[in-house]
Amino acid sequence: MLEIKKLSKRIGKTLILERIDLTVQAGRSLAIVGESGSGKSTLAKLIMALERPTSGQILLDGIPAPTNKTSDFRSWYRQIQFVFQNTTASLDPRMTISQSIEEPLCHFTKLNKSERKELVIEYATKVGLPLTLLNAAPSHLSGGQYQRACIAKALIVKPKVLVCDEIVSNLDMIHQHTIIELLQQLKAEQQLSLIFITHDLSLVANLCEDILVMKDGRMVEIFDSDFIQTGSHHPYTESLLHAVEILRRNWIAL
Repeated sequence: MLEIKKLSKRIGKTLILERIDLTVQAGRSLAIVGESGSGKSTLAKLIMALERPTSGQILLDGIPAPTNKTSDFRSWYRQIQFVFQNTTASLDPRMTISQSIEEPLCHFTKLNKSERKELVIEYATKVGLPLTLLNAAPSHLSGGQYQRACIAKALIVKPKVLVCDEIVSNLDMIHQHTIIELLQQLKAEQQLSLIFITHDLSLVANLCEDILVMKDGRMVEIFDSDFIQTGSHHPYTESLLHAVEILRRNWIAL
């Protein structure tokens, strides 16, 4: 279980996040939705212990996120993996795809080379990445293939939590929904807690059980995705839903 307690982040005099309180149960998924500047990506970086909060706590199964004073970053990153928006910086251009996917196994496990190779093939297959691409350089992959390789790399050590920050925003609509369906499948297979960060409400209804809406670094509301269309929502949430409906109508009209 991932717990976020009264989490705030200030940079200089600017308050980026203010008193974020939420819980993600084991095996459950949470969408964090909001426009640019709402604090979504900052929250992701805090969960990943890539930045430190100004105040508040993040705990996984009761264990607090590491800080510079607590050296157990290795254990935290073993249990919480991420795929970020800028996927082109996620795979080392000097490595083959196989080497990149294998890399976390070298850091977090004691598996031998043969065992690691077997898992690389297994996870490439799981994410639908052609095995013929394993010896290719990242530059030879399409956007969707690159994203699949990043997902395989994140999941190969079987983390408890996967954080996805705007990971489909650079893909076309067809590939977006293909990746969403893949995440649904992998979440069920590995009993993942999934945190999916996006500005697009239309992507999350079938993927996440819970939806957190953020604006200006604050929690606007959190609700069950079953009530995304039927519930009574905050006016800001309603404006996001209205924008989704306009996009959907325009797409149908094309």
